[in-house]
Amino acid sequence: MQHVHVTNSVNRTHANPHRFETLPSSPDSLFAVLITDNSFLSVISICRPPNQAVTFRVPNGERISDIAFFDGKLYAILVKKFYVLAIDTSLDKGVPTVQSMTCITDSICVLEAISSQPKPKGRICVNCSYLVESSGRLLHVMRLICGRVSTDVSGRSRMEDKRTVSTDVSGTAESNCGQWRRVSSLGGQALFIGKHSRSLPAYECGAQEDCIYFMCDYDWANSAADPFQDCGVFNMRNGTITPLLPEAKVVRQRPHHHKGRTTWFFPSEAM
Repeated sequence: MQHVHVTNSVNRTHANPHRFETLPSSPDSLFAVLITDNSFLSVISICRPPNQAVTFRVPNGERISDIAFFDGKLYAILVKKFYVLAIDTSLDKGVPTVQSMTCITDSICVLEAISSQPKPKGRICVNCSYLVESSGRLLHVMRLICGRVSTDVSGRSRMEDKRTVSTDVSGTAESNCGQWRRVSSLGGQALFIGKHSRSLPAYECGAQEDCIYFMCDYDWANSAADPFQDCGVFNMRNGTITPLLPEAKVVRQRPHHHKGRTTWFFPSEAM
């Protein structure tokens, strides 16, 4: 499975591509791309090269937080809803089609643990969700981000000084993807979450076991000036957060000199 993140800085449409491989370098690999536009409407595009991509517009204008292939199926997660998409490749010369999008559960109660945590005084908080396959399980990582509210010259409210204060991980039951249980250990793995997420053996990549590595993948307006403003490592064993990089190694950029976004890069053999 391969994840790539693509950002269009012109219209701020962003895409989360996921690649499912039946065999390494298989010509039958499926690609699914989640696209969220300025209106926060979600579209999923699926293709099997060299065929043309097929677009599936998410019903009811719902916004999907993330998608992931797992056990041969494509899953999607919203705020507290979990869907499975039925993909058929047997018709029209193997061109994939989305036959249905079924809600498996509309109440992921296990994630209430993070929502019930004390919030910093005088700050508002938002949750970000990520899906990632790890050691034969599909994991849902919920990230709690808090910041202070300010008002700009036009009177619009905005959240500043945003920081991740906690994460919570739940995993699907082996026999039922509609059942979620809170996870306290990653079994020697390390998670790298973002617009594309990956689970890797910690010892192979020099990471810490049972830790979640995160980056600032949400603040496009200010990421150019400070790309590492909210990048860190959450330790599931003791609940602490440490900076991703030492302060001395962080180089600040002027906004008009840098238009990129932080992202993860993985060795091809880890895909």
